[in-house]
Amino acid sequence: MHLAIDEYHQVLACELMTPEVGDTTAVPDLLDQITIPFEMFMGDGAYDGEPVAQAVLTKQPDAQVIIPPHKSAVRSDTGTTWRDQHIETIAQKGRATWQRITGYKFRSYVELAMQRYKRIFGNTMKARALASQKTEAWISASALNTMTSFGMPVAVKI
Repeated sequence: MHLAIDEYHQVLACELMTPEVGDTTAVPDLLDQITIPFEMFMGDGAYDGEPVAQAVLTKQPDAQVIIPPHKSAVRSDTGTTWRDQHIETIAQKGRATWQRITGYKFRSYVELAMQRYKRIFGNTMKARALASQKTEAWISASALNTMTSFGMPVAVKI
């Protein structure tokens, strides 16, 4: 299951794929479900690659793409892509500083949403067919949005 989460912890898109399909192939379908403009696309290292960036920038040309490059990543021939900038920043300042500069900590919103989803609805789908499982996932995600809007704590740093 792949989720797109906004800054308010709401599920904007939900895509269910079979285990044989790679993470990067879910991105175009996720982006097609998002109807509002977005400023940032953030994902973990499994989404690293040019196809994901192209899909994001096709949908939202001004969006920032924040995906950590693999440790062995090298700059492109042109040296001008978003990925090249990330590789250079990590090489110069370190991964922890890169995470702070880019706001990568907000990726945890997706991890929290997935944790809430699994605790409430479980690790497995009840339906057997993939099409029915996708419907089940969206119904569950919609219910999660409702619960999240009712019960998200508001924390203030003192």
